[in-house]
Amino acid sequence: MYWTKIVTFVFETILQEIVVVAAGVLFAHFVRRKVDEWRFGKWQVILKRGEQEILKRRISAPKVKSILDEPSELDDFLKGVVSPYAWIHCDIIEKGEELGLLKIDHQSRRFIIDLDKNPSGNKDLRFPIDD
Repeated sequence: MYWTKIVTFVFETILQEIVVVAAGVLFAHFVRRKVDEWRFGKWQVILKRGEQEILKRRISAPKVKSILDEPSELDDFLKGVVSPYAWIHCDIIEKGEELGLLKIDHQSRRFIIDLDKNPSGNKDLRFPIDD
């Protein structure tokens, strides 16, 4: 009788702890997702040629979080967005901002790529291609 009460107590305690931990983890995940959405949500990438918008695409909060944390991720992401429309002839992060090809607007949460500012041909390549 005494052992039955101990086993029942231990079982109930362990079950309660499992439920509390699971609920805590789910709640923390939910809160973290909402905070990330608030901090990194509603970003867009806009692809332009002059004043004409070619593409306007919303970016998910987890993707924005990863590309803002790591510049190489931003480089790969932007080149992937641009690739069906043009070939970028320079480093889109460093040279692109300098040339006006890329504008990162943190206030309005936009990455704006102006293809008219893309340097042409081989002039920006470090090693010219032999013909």
